[in-house]
Amino acid sequence: MQKDFWRELFRPENKKTGNNILLALLIGVLLIIIGKTFFPEEKQEAEVNTAKQTAEVHTLNEQDMESRMAQILSNIQGAGQVDVMLTFRVNTESIVAREEKTEESRTEEGGRTSESQQKETTVVMLEDGKGNTSPLVLTENAPRVEGVVIVAEGGDNAVVCQALNSAAQALLDVPAHKIAVLKMK
Repeated sequence: MQKDFWRELFRPENKKTGNNILLALLIGVLLIIIGKTFFPEEKQEAEVNTAKQTAEVHTLNEQDMESRMAQILSNIQGAGQVDVMLTFRVNTESIVAREEKTEESRTEEGGRTSESQQKETTVVMLEDGKGNTSPLVLTENAPRVEGVVIVAEGGDNAVVCQALNSAAQALLDVPAHKIAVLKMK
């Protein structure tokens, strides 16, 4: 029955109906192609949003790090209330992609050859679906903690001081001589 339907559809007497169906199919395919061209899928926007969220996670500001660390250290037995201050060596640093073009030229004059070289460096830019451009970031270096001051209610107890010092070393990868644990007033 299916074969008969298609045969009947494309008979010379039903040529107009067959042409209308083919035309409708072609218009449908054309609309799909145009739709993907003018309305790109949301994967690109999702990738941009994921990249932004990752950057935000890596760039916790100093106060957030200090308050989170103080919260964790205050849970150590005998520490009591804890305040933390961190000092950083450098701020967040982004390394962007660069394209370098080099032009060499040689000229010969009277048996003498002279060479010249020109270098041009440009930053590689990315364009999102909305026409906004931003530099292509290869890596982002988070600020490095250089020193830690921990002020705790239990700062006069040697065992608590050692526990706070060890915790700070483990959390921040800072050597012991750059960590000061003091008693709170």
